[in-house]
Parts: sequence; C-alpha cells; structure tokens
Amino acid sequence: MIERKPNIDLTKNPKQAEYFINSLAAAQYANQYKFLNYGGAVRGGKTFVTLAILLRLSHIFPGSRSHVIRESMPALQASTIPSFEKLIQGSPNWKFNRDKSNYFAYNKEDSKIFFKGENISRDPSLMSFLGLETNFIFLEQSEELSETLWDKALERVGSWYIPKMPKGLIFQTFNPCQNWVRKKIYDPYINGTLDEDILFMSALPSENPFVTEDQWAGWSKMAGRYQSQFIEGDWTDFDGETNRWAFAFNSIKHVGKVEWNPSEPTYVSFDFNRNPIVCSVWQHYDNVIRGIMVIKMQDSTIYKLCDEILRLYPNAFYFITGDVSGDVATTLSTMSNFDVIKASLGLSRNQMQYSGANPRLKDSRMLCNSMLEKYPFIIDEENCKDLIFDLKNCKANSDGTIIKNSRAKLEQQADTLDTFRYYIHRYFVDYMKYFAQ
Repeated sequence: MIERKPNIDLTKNPKQAEYFINSLAAAQYANQYKFLNYGGAVRGGKTFVTLAILLRLSHIFPGSRSHVIRESMPALQASTIPSFEKLIQGSPNWKFNRDKSNYFAYNKEDSKIFFKGENISRDPSLMSFLGLETNFIFLEQSEELSETLWDKALERVGSWYIPKMPKGLIFQTFNPCQNWVRKKIYDPYINGTLDEDILFMSALPSENPFVTEDQWAGWSKMAGRYQSQFIEGDWTDFDGETNRWAFAFNSIKHVGKVEWNPSEPTYVSFDFNRNPIVCSVWQHYDNVIRGIMVIKMQDSTIYKLCDEILRLYPNAFYFITGDVSGDVATTLSTMSNFDVIKASLGLSRNQMQYSGANPRLKDSRMLCNSMLEKYPFIIDEENCKDLIFDLKNCKANSDGTIIKNSRAKLEQQADTLDTFRYYIHRYFVDYMKYFAQ
C-alpha cells in the first residue's frame, strides 16, 4: 500500500506557492528571511499554507519542534486544529496527543507540532512560555495576540537543538488591524522600511480559488467597513478618533416609536450588575427588530425587576436570554438569577434561552454592527433612552472590546449595550457564519 502523505495543491494559488517556497528556503538558510508574514483578509489561504509548511519542515528536520499559538485553546480547536486535521487526513505518519495542557501532533520522525493558547488574561506574564524549546513558531491571527507574546517568541525560537539544525523561524498570519502588528509589519512594509529578514505577503479571498459563491454572497451581509477590512484587506483606521463601539448606529435610521405587540413573543435580555440591574425588552417579526423598552433599577433585586416586567407586559409569552453569569447560584441562595426569573415569570425550560458562554466582544461588535447596517431596526425613542445613549457613546478599544475603565462614567458602564449584544447573539447568531476567519 502506498502511504498517503499530507499534501496541499500549490498550483491553485501562486501566492501560497511563493510563500511556501520562501519558507522552506529560509529554514535551510537559502535566503535571508527569519520572520514570515502572510496577512490581509479572510479566506486567503493563510492558515492552510502555513500549517502545510510546518508539516513539510517536520519531515525535512527529523526531531524538530513547532508551536502553533492562538489566543486560546478553544480558538485553536474551532479552526486551526480542524485545518491541520484536513491536511493529515488519511496519513498514518501522524498521530495526536490531545491533552489540552500538552496538545501536539507527532510523526514517525519524532517531530512534534504543539498547539498552545496564549491565555493572556489568565497568564499576563506568560509564565507558561518560560523554558519553551522550539524550532518554529506560528502566531495564528496575531492581531488577537499580545506584543508580549511576540517578544517571548523572539526569545524562544530556535532553542530546540537537533542534529540537523534549521534556522529558527517565526510565522504570522493576521487580518488588518490597528495594533502592534501594524506598527511592526504593515507600516514598515508600506513605507519601504521593512527589515531585510522580514517577508510580508498579502492574502485576499479573491486570490483563493476555493472560495465559494455562497461565501461571497454571505460576506455581502457584513457591514461595509468589515467588507473593506476583512474581504478587501483594507488597513484603514475606520474608527479614527470617534471609535464608537456601535459605529453603524444612526439615530435617524434606527430610532422611532415602537408599540409592544402582545400577540408576538416578547424577548427579555438581562445584565446582572448589582447597581444597576438591567434588562431590555425586544420583539422581532415581519423582518423587523423592535427595541421595546429598557428597564434599569438602582439598588434593586432580580425579584423586583421580574415584578416590573410582569406589570408592564402581563400575559406575554416570554423568551429569556442574557449574561451567562446569571446561571450561577449566589452565596445567599441555591438559586441562580435565571432560576429566579424562570420561577417568577412562570416559564418553561424551553423559554430560558441564554447561551452557554457570553459572546466575544470582537465577534459581538462585528455581528451587532452588521445587523444594524443591514437589517431593519427600530428602537423606541422614549423607552430605550439608556440603550440609545450606550449605542451613541460607548467607545471601543483597538481589539473591539468595550472601554470599561471606570464605572463612574456612564459611557463606560455599557450595561444596556450588553443586553443588546446578548439578544442579538442569541437570536441572530447565524449571521456569524459569514464572518468566519
């Protein structure tokens, strides 16, 4: 039987082929490159070709070690590892050790490719990277990684010694961004000042023959700035000085008078801060999203908030979503906030529709703004004033998170904005499939 080897058809995408050839040459000291960067847009074939490079290097240099790093292990498991599995599918030469704390693939030549999350929020000093020994490092979606990790990669690359020693290489893939990646790679490239040992190549979906018509149709649902950024590879700073988190919100377009319709389902989305405790009330039917009301109560309880909901919307057929932390029992009771809501409103389990995890703010910003730009919305001008304030005033960090440095500042509380995010993600999350990177 002929052994099937991992393979990628480089004849379909000339840029992938050029990147592949340059990378193998670099590892064998046949060119000047040490830092190889492939970035620009989604579905440009960046991840696939870089993983194929690591596979090939693992055979050229027996006993070598590579590390593939993303922001977290769940991010690796959602996209990077499945791509790797496609490449090695059917090959008996590769096996996995799937311990999440030491997750790697290994081949018959005793080469290993490790998959590791940065986890900067849990490990701000990156202590888990101390003593890491490796030949090749692949920083996947490095716009989501810290500059501290870049420094750590510089420190650790080329530290695993083998008889046939390659040049230590750092690979990066990324999309247009406004953080350290732009400063270190894109701006010097545009200005013609990129160091000679750094290679940068752009990647666009228009250069990838495997992108489908369905994907192109889906991308048309994205907000215009995201089409420019993630599909066309535009590095413009779209936020500029305004950096509104909900940049697609427009008072003229989205604000008006809304009436509650008791014959349609009523969706209530909760945020469980102690002060204030907040929910927003929504309906969606006839292809229109309707913001009915924001209920915000100072120094109150979930019981009182439920009483107010029942007073305002008697006999409604409710669906409940919100902050996943509401499913955790408090120190004062064995009941969680969602347990209290279920009991107080007399709901079935099917009416409790909160998610297993809160949406990432980066994903949330993309989805919410795309919905605001592309989907019919009307938010009540009187009863949703707090939400309208948040949509107008909450600011974004460069990574798409909401600036929340001080609870004393109204524009940094974002309580009602959070209820909006939870509602949109629970009931319109199908939009997210179009934005996969």
